[in-house]
Amino acid sequence: MFAVCTENQSEPVLESFKETEISLFKQFNLSFRVLDMPPTELGASAFQKYDIEAWLPGRQMWGEISSCSNCTDYQAKRLNIRYRTINGELKYAHTVNGTAAAIPRLLIAVIESNKIKNGSIFLPKELKNSFKADVLQRNKAVPAIKLIKHF
Repeated sequence: MFAVCTENQSEPVLESFKETEISLFKQFNLSFRVLDMPPTELGASAFQKYDIEAWLPGRQMWGEISSCSNCTDYQAKRLNIRYRTINGELKYAHTVNGTAAAIPRLLIAVIESNKIKNGSIFLPKELKNSFKADVLQRNKAVPAIKLIKHF
């Protein structure tokens, strides 16, 4: 997700991006948390940043599945993106961006959070229509990996 906006719009746009990401993850039966990142954890371009982390049961740790940042005028100055105010003043725009979803980690979180004892996966309501099933089952056995060393 990406927005180019005025300085008065960047904070509400950032909050809107965060709420969009939260509403997406609530649908997937995940345990997740929203972190308002401290200044020491921000990159050069970010003025404010939210990370969203999901609990990954198989790893027994939290993993980032999304983030969004208000970069104020940092990127706009580098790209020379400006706008003219109603008074005719030329100002640099603000930019806001969001990952929406880090797909590999999101898939891990969805699979591990919805796993049934026999290895099947109970699908959250919003995914049932896409897969036309309530539960996904592994149809074939995964072969064991054998490490062979030759000396």
